[in-house]
Amino acid sequence: MREPSVTLVTGSSGFVGRVIMSRLATGGKKAVGLDPRPAPTTQVIDDLSERARLRELIAREKITHVVHAGGISGPMVMADDPAGVIAINVTGSLNLLYEAMAGNVTTFVYCSSVAAIGNYYEPAPIGEDYPLRPGSTYGCSKAAMDYVLRGLWRKVPLDICSLRLTAVYGPGRETEFNVDTIVRAALAGKPARLDPLTDWPYVYVDDAAEGAVAACFSRERQQLAYFIAHPERVTPEDIAAACAAAGHPVRLEIDTSKPAAARGPVDVEAAARDFGFRAKIGHREGIRRMLAATAR
Repeated sequence: MREPSVTLVTGSSGFVGRVIMSRLATGGKKAVGLDPRPAPTTQVIDDLSERARLRELIAREKITHVVHAGGISGPMVMADDPAGVIAINVTGSLNLLYEAMAGNVTTFVYCSSVAAIGNYYEPAPIGEDYPLRPGSTYGCSKAAMDYVLRGLWRKVPLDICSLRLTAVYGPGRETEFNVDTIVRAALAGKPARLDPLTDWPYVYVDDAAEGAVAACFSRERQQLAYFIAHPERVTPEDIAAACAAAGHPVRLEIDTSKPAAARGPVDVEAAARDFGFRAKIGHREGIRRMLAATAR
């Protein structure tokens, strides 16, 4: 009789990780949350700095699957400490990867980021084979792990997957982000001051978590990397219009003296083909949910 799966989720107190924990519980999957910060979704208060502790945890909890959603979560975090970002996002990730390979773990899902690609703008959706040209230390850390996983993919027994999450938004995000800036301004009745942006690909946090869980338990994955995104192309003006449609009009004040941060559309068909994931929550519904949650 096969033993039931046990999934280790890193970053389980964080924005995406706590929703992954909730989705696993809803699906009847046993999960263990690991995070340096306490939260109801976290059972183990620790980081990824010590391989011996990770080895003991994986053995003790009989971990079979890993969803690595922890670490520095964006280019705005520790931007003045590149060594710290690399220590957490690269060295810590390698520690976890090594111990997963050494233990009885079968599946390792890494939450990467579109930041590994950097700024780009193509008229047609780009695929997962688009060149990685990160423009921040955070993006470099994600690209570095993507390259490590590429070097190991299908060469080791561990089933490896890298999810390139696009701009994740929703209630509970702690780091500064243009969607949150617009929503808070709309609720306060003030203008939203922003740097210029193109029409970015976004994904609502619930969809991001659904994609991670679907990838984790898929046996049909044909490639290493997948974009996790909604296919919509959304501008700051679209976000403002969604706020207005929900009863909270907002005026945008965009600093046109700066260059626009360019991110174009991404191809989401591989995730749909290989593990049945399609993001369901468009930006209008996502903004409506954010406004309702933030106003509480």
